[in-house]
Amino acid sequence: MKSCCFRSLFLSPKSVAFVGIPRTSGPGTLNPVDNLKRWEYGGQIHLVHPHVHEIAGLPVARKVAELNGPVDLAVVSTPRESVPGIIRQCGNRGIKAVIVTNQGFAEADSLGKELQKRMLDEAARFGIRILGPNTLGISNAFHRFTSSFMPQDRVETPIGLICQSGLFFVGDNQLVGGMGIAVDIGNACDVGIVDALEWLGNDDKLRVIALHAEEIKGGNRFLEVAESVSRRIPVVALKTGRSVEGGKVAASHTGSMAGDDRIVDAAMKKSGLIRIDETQDQADLVRAFARLPPMRGFRVGVVTLSGAAGIMFLDNMDRYGLKPTRLSPGTIDGIQSLSPDWMRLANPIDVWPAVMKKGMRKAFGTALKALLADPNVDGVICIALALAEAEQGHLGAEEVIRELSEDFDKPVVVWFYGSRGEATAKRFEKYGSPALAVPSMEGGIRVMAAMARYEKWKESRTDG
Repeated sequence: MKSCCFRSLFLSPKSVAFVGIPRTSGPGTLNPVDNLKRWEYGGQIHLVHPHVHEIAGLPVARKVAELNGPVDLAVVSTPRESVPGIIRQCGNRGIKAVIVTNQGFAEADSLGKELQKRMLDEAARFGIRILGPNTLGISNAFHRFTSSFMPQDRVETPIGLICQSGLFFVGDNQLVGGMGIAVDIGNACDVGIVDALEWLGNDDKLRVIALHAEEIKGGNRFLEVAESVSRRIPVVALKTGRSVEGGKVAASHTGSMAGDDRIVDAAMKKSGLIRIDETQDQADLVRAFARLPPMRGFRVGVVTLSGAAGIMFLDNMDRYGLKPTRLSPGTIDGIQSLSPDWMRLANPIDVWPAVMKKGMRKAFGTALKALLADPNVDGVICIALALAEAEQGHLGAEEVIRELSEDFDKPVVVWFYGSRGEATAKRFEKYGSPALAVPSMEGGIRVMAAMARYEKWKESRTDG
C-alpha cells in the first residue's frame, strides 16, 4: 500500500476501533471516545473489550474478529504481552493501520524488545503499519479526529506538529502555539519522522510544521523528504538528546539512539529545517510562520520608545545576523517634523519625544507606517509600552500596530515592556493581529533572523 493511502488511514480515518479502553466514560476517566464525541467526529467508532457490552453508550465487541463493518484504524491500549496477538487479529480482520499507545517495549527491558519484534513481525505478514508504541497517536482538528485519551481543544490552526512525546500534545499551546494536525511517533518502531513529515508536508491546510525529535532516522530519505517539504513550508525543529547525558535518557525514553549531533545539525541545515534550541523559540517561530508575511531580507527597521532599548536591539541584531537598515531620505523627512528640532532621527527611531509632543497614536503610527513603506526595510520590530489600564489608554500602541501591520506585506514583531508586559501581549494575541507579540527582545530578533535565513535558503534552492 502506498504512503498516501496510509496517510489517510492514520490522519483522516473513516472508522476507528479502540481495542482496550476504560470501562467508564465521563470526566476523569480519560476515555478517548469522550474526546471524539466532543469533537463531533463523523466516522464510525468501534470498541473492543472482553468484559463489558457497552461503553459511553456504544456497543462493545469481545474480539477484533467480531467487529462489524470496515475499520480503517485500530488504536491498541492493551497489556504489552497481548499486543502481538492483537496485531495478528487486526491483520486477519483486514485492518492496515494500527496505533499502539502503551509503554513497556524496546525502551523498557529485554522482554519489551522481544515483544516489539514479534509485533513488527506480525505487522509485516499482513502489510500493517504501526504508529508507536508509547504514543498519544494522532490529532487532526480539520477531520475532527483524535486518538488521544488526554482532553484537547479542537482548533483548526494551520500548524502541523510531529513529536516524539505526549508532552507536546498536552502542552501544544505553550510549546508550539497550537496544532491543527499532529503525529506523536512515540518509540517509532515503524512509522517515523520521515513518514510523518511526508504526510504533513503535503497538506495544503498547514503553513508551518513544528518538529520535536529525540532521534532522526532515514539517512538519504530523510534529507530528500525534509528538503522537499521545506521548499513548500517551513519546518521548525527541536532536536533533543544532543548532550551525552540527554542522549542516554533519550535511549531509555524511546529506545532510540540520539546519534552524533554534528551530523544531525549539518543534515538539518542542508535540508532547510530551522533548528532551534529552546521551546520558547519554537513557539515564537511557529506562530510567526503561521501568521506573518515572509521576511524577504535581513534589513530591519525599529520603532522604539527608549533610546537604551534601541541600542540593545542593535547589539542583538548584530549577534544574530540582522542589519539595522539605512532608511531612505524620504522616510526620515516624513517623520522628522514630529520630533523636537534638537533630535535628529535615525534607525532605530526613538519616538518618545514625539509622543510627548504629538501623542502616541500620531507619533508611533507615523513612524511605523513610514518604515513599512520604506523599500529598504524587510521587517519591523516595535518596542511598545505595557502599563496599567489608566496609563495604557494614553500610552498604548497596540491598536495602531495592529491596524498598520494589516496594510503592508512585511512582518511586524512587537515586544511589550512594562508592568503589564505579559498581560498586554496576551490581549494583543487574543484579539487577533497579523503582527506577532514576543516575550523578549532577543526572542523577537531571533524570530526575524530565522525567517530571513529560511527565505534565503529557499531562494538558493530555486536559483539552483
